[in-house]
Amino acid sequence: MKKALHILLMLVLFASAASVSTAQIQQSGKVTKPTKTETPKCKTCGKTIDKCQYKGKHPAKCKTCGKTVDKCKYGGKHPAKCKTCGKTVDKCQYSGNHPAKKSTGLSQAEKERIFEELRNNMVWVEGGTFMFGVKPGWSSFAPKDTVSGFYICKYEVTRELWLAVMDYLPESYVKDMRMPIDGVSWESCQKFIDKLNQITGVNYRFPKEDEWEFAARGGVKSQNYMFAGSDDLSEVAWCSKNSSSCIHTVGAKKPNELGLYDMSGNVWEWCQDEYPSPFENDTDTYRMFRGGCSWEYELCNVVSRSHRSSTSAYGGIGFRLAASSL
Repeated sequence: MKKALHILLMLVLFASAASVSTAQIQQSGKVTKPTKTETPKCKTCGKTIDKCQYKGKHPAKCKTCGKTVDKCKYGGKHPAKCKTCGKTVDKCQYSGNHPAKKSTGLSQAEKERIFEELRNNMVWVEGGTFMFGVKPGWSSFAPKDTVSGFYICKYEVTRELWLAVMDYLPESYVKDMRMPIDGVSWESCQKFIDKLNQITGVNYRFPKEDEWEFAARGGVKSQNYMFAGSDDLSEVAWCSKNSSSCIHTVGAKKPNELGLYDMSGNVWEWCQDEYPSPFENDTDTYRMFRGGCSWEYELCNVVSRSHRSSTSAYGGIGFRLAASSL
């Protein structure tokens, strides 16, 4: 009997609670809707998982190039760079182990003489206007380029000058120290210039492309020659017809109208200007060079130009110094 009364009491209490709850809902006029479950978001891109192309599981990023490892051409594992030439070791001709460099032996007095000669060999080029990139004698509607006055060296940078600044030469450079330095990358030349400027207090630099061409043409004294100083290349340049494909001592041929030597032939010359990368997704920087070299002929004219990676060193490419003021 007691058990039956207990069950009856529980049913009465349950019915009473249900009626109170129903009354509260009717009184407020609101019905509580069930909460929707939100689609989780990708922690990397912020999109919902169903719209994320990786479904919330992005591949890791390459720490070197910043691309995801599935798009990095090295799969996120770039080879180390050579400390000497700046190329990755798989592209360095020495696999990152360049041969030892020859020590200098130049005295301080010899170095000071070389630096003084450099300063004395800087030629002032009066500013002017010309048809940049247009072969002499060709008619063209190309816009004219105006160049402000600047200094440029009579000669290409020699092995002797490189030795005085950098205190080394590659082991193979044991011949005439008055030959132009070559086989040096744009970036290594920039390091040379930075060190030279610290030593001398002069702000030497690469010539800009238009400055280089204007000077090669003879500046305001130009006679409109095809090559730098003559229409006969053999008069003013070491080229494929007279050089035996070898580099020669600077200043051995006739100068151009401004007294500048070897602007055509002997070695190509790096310029300041950057060239847009010809390859997609390429991280290299490319720089221009001008003038042709000793194993070429037609490309030794005053308008021919080419480009290479700034970190790469090529035989037959050297450089010449310029300055805005001395």
